[in-house]
Amino acid sequence: MNEIFQQRIESVRAGKDLTHAQISAKRSLREQLEKDMAEFAQKGGKVHELATGFSHFKDGLIPATAVKPVINEQDRLDREKAIEERNQEIRKHKAALKQERRLQAKQKHDAQIKEQVVILGRFVSKFPSKQDFKRLAEMTGYQTRHLRDAAKGHTKLGCEKWDVVKKVLKNFKVGESA
Repeated sequence: MNEIFQQRIESVRAGKDLTHAQISAKRSLREQLEKDMAEFAQKGGKVHELATGFSHFKDGLIPATAVKPVINEQDRLDREKAIEERNQEIRKHKAALKQERRLQAKQKHDAQIKEQVVILGRFVSKFPSKQDFKRLAEMTGYQTRHLRDAAKGHTKLGCEKWDVVKKVLKNFKVGESA
């Protein structure tokens, strides 16, 4: 009893709050380890002590996701080179996709500009009156200068608004007031 009491005092001094069950569990584990080590040594086994930091992992703990450990410096360099080559391929592929998307966006932009020039140019040639153009601008929510610039191909109208402009132009009546 005195021994248990003494162990509790020591554990409190060490800043640990251990119960008697925990202390006895550690003691039995320690005894079992000593028995196993003695048995291992009797069978001719040798204990090899590894240097601190041998595993190259923080705190010496190997994560479960670790592939196989690096055997030597050349293997590590070969792996890094293979990874860098793969990354370079991925970068090239992504750059090609980005370039393709830019080209498609440019083509779409140019197609809409051409469509605007044709449709609004036809409107301007049919209805040269400033009042008609002003009324179209009010109906579509644009300023007249934006529509005039779009008719000349200097400005691209927003896709949704361009659809609205086309719908309004289909039913537009000359000289009618809103």
